[in-house]
Amino acid sequence: MRNLPTSIATQHPDNSSKYVTVQFEPEEAIHCLLDQENGGLGIGEIMVDFEGKLTPYHQTSQIALGLIHQGLVPGRDVFITPRIPNAKKEPIFRQIMSVMSLIETNILAFEHTSEQSIHETIVPMIENGKDVIQTHERINSVIELGNKNYRIQFPLDSILVIPLLESIHALIHVDSILDEYYHHLTSKGKSVDRLRVMFARSDSALSNGLVPSVLSVVMAIGKAYRWGEVHGVDVAPILGCGSLPFRGHLTQENLEGFLKTYRGVRTVSIQSGLRYDHGDDKTKAVVNRLDEYVGALDVAFPDTGNEPMLMEFIGIFTKYYVLTFVEIIDVVNVVANYIPKNRDRLSGAKTGLSYTREIIDLRELAALVKDPTLKTELENIQPDVQTTIPRAISFTSAMYTIGLPPEFIGVGRGIQEVLEKYGNEGLQRLLAFYPSLKSDLTFARKFVNLSTSLDILDEKTRNDYITDYELACAYLGLNEESDEDVRFYHTLLSATRPILLHILSKQRDLFDDSSEEKKIFNEWICKMAKIRGSLG
Repeated sequence: MRNLPTSIATQHPDNSSKYVTVQFEPEEAIHCLLDQENGGLGIGEIMVDFEGKLTPYHQTSQIALGLIHQGLVPGRDVFITPRIPNAKKEPIFRQIMSVMSLIETNILAFEHTSEQSIHETIVPMIENGKDVIQTHERINSVIELGNKNYRIQFPLDSILVIPLLESIHALIHVDSILDEYYHHLTSKGKSVDRLRVMFARSDSALSNGLVPSVLSVVMAIGKAYRWGEVHGVDVAPILGCGSLPFRGHLTQENLEGFLKTYRGVRTVSIQSGLRYDHGDDKTKAVVNRLDEYVGALDVAFPDTGNEPMLMEFIGIFTKYYVLTFVEIIDVVNVVANYIPKNRDRLSGAKTGLSYTREIIDLRELAALVKDPTLKTELENIQPDVQTTIPRAISFTSAMYTIGLPPEFIGVGRGIQEVLEKYGNEGLQRLLAFYPSLKSDLTFARKFVNLSTSLDILDEKTRNDYITDYELACAYLGLNEESDEDVRFYHTLLSATRPILLHILSKQRDLFDDSSEEKKIFNEWICKMAKIRGSLG
């Protein structure tokens, strides 16, 4: 089997420092994959992204041929692993065209290297094994089409699917998803020694909140490895994570806490926020530490006996998060429209060529918890959201821009209920499952500014956030930290408040809708993002 890379560069638009055009992305990818001795970042893999993004279909070929020109053989020395659209969320045409680009890349690169460049593709928003199998068979049909039209041919099943699990429901059913895909492959006579699976921190946090997202990923890591042990398959989890705690908290400063929380991951995403807002030196340090960590990895994962309690914790924290989320999303969605879009993305509107997210259905989660009262509470939450749900990066950035980092939503009230039901032992179990919770919230606390949201959110919703914030600080003993950059950050937050009030139609007489005011607002958003280390 090929040696797996420990890091994968992505094209997420979570950086504040620059707009990255699709024309620049091939050069960016090559810089990421070149070894550090030759001026690169030393990342082992690149995720070319077609999901919700206006990536040209020839970009994978540009990257592969550029790597070959640099003396690297894609598929052997470094990996190109595109993320293609989910045909249930975007037009099937886009998925098929994305797969065609993979086939073309393999053909063009093979002419130079006699190696297959792309062996796997990531498919997002997988909910069950059927989703994986349908995509796998569609890839095979495109391989067949390529074989009919090109001199160089590749066998069926030569490109495998890496399921990207983003919902809590999918994460905790990772074993059944892997099982269906595995038996589909073996029923065709294909030998399966290794399967990769990707876990998303961003979207599970967006839908359920910080704590449920982390706990579900921790549970998924353990369940994936246990399934692999039973079937004699090397399961290799990939973790998709950003630089802010809400989306994973992968930074040089937090790296040891990150590795302790997500013990067992084999590959970690290195997103734009880390690469651009933290810089090359810190990115290289993270990449090198990941190499050391995974190289010495001795997997330890939660015992199956802990899963019922994990599910109860997930249900408790989700309940409070969603109750607040539905009350703030209208305001957040307006602010999110002003967050810089630092990559060429699809429209968020529901048009023929668009990309949208939908709010979760809590009945699926309610079916998984044991406490009858909690089950009823989750079933009774019927979110009625009329607005489009922004992407996780825009949501996170918008929440920071109104002075309310999303990390705290639902956390204080969740901890309080855990203490009421399970006592201090329950809280200690929670911290054992999520050992970096305190450091994650300590970071986010620096950027909380409760006065900014005055008159921006209704008072009940704002008070629920304040309750979460104050209870979390009290129960976890969070210390207040401040430095000169953070003080300047709060000065910028105060300066943005009149503009926020204006764009939300709370004060109409402060600003005109001129490009100059929007430019200033954009600059301040980016400056604050740079200080905290990521746009969202």
